[in-house]
Amino acid sequence: MKLIDLSQQLQHGSLSYPGTTSGVSIDHLDTDVEGITVSVLDTFDPHCGTHYDAPLHFVPGALDVASAPLVLPEVVLLSSAISPIPPEVLDGLLSSLEGRAVLFSTGWEQHAATQAFFKDFPVLSKELAIRLIQQRVALVGIDSPSVDGAVSSYPVHRALLSAGIPILEGLVNLRALIEPIENASRVRLAAFPLRILGLEGSPVRAVALVE
Repeated sequence: MKLIDLSQQLQHGSLSYPGTTSGVSIDHLDTDVEGITVSVLDTFDPHCGTHYDAPLHFVPGALDVASAPLVLPEVVLLSSAISPIPPEVLDGLLSSLEGRAVLFSTGWEQHAATQAFFKDFPVLSKELAIRLIQQRVALVGIDSPSVDGAVSSYPVHRALLSAGIPILEGLVNLRALIEPIENASRVRLAAFPLRILGLEGSPVRAVALVE
């Protein structure tokens, strides 16, 4: 089995949505024990880097990140240079999307870790979100910081999360999945949020498992 990392690397000062503030602030404590390192996260935005949005993010009383199911859904990778990505991107798919993780590669990952990543980024259309709900997908992911535009009423978040479909945002390295998928390899997604009760979002270490 081959593992492909789909996660952004975070560090002290890493930017968080909407790209104007740091989402991670790390401090190291002085101790009396020689050779030991003890770190403190002074700031840790749950929506920083590659992260998981649980239904609670937009649906009061819904599931939080601690309730995320431990599943390894099979990946369907779709590429698009259009924004908002239209529902027609699903046309021509020969297999069912039910229970699968549908990931959208737009090429926007090239801007990751820069302020440009958070400006005029690709998003999904609400019509596409509705079709994904109808297909009963397990998860939706994208290589931009959000499935919705910065100035919007967040219709895609509201639709998907109301249907119980979690969202992965800020993915990277999706294009590394093209070759194994084209070669008919089975690709599964591992992306588990931290088990923190009452939290609506969490950074993840997203990894593709290529069988």
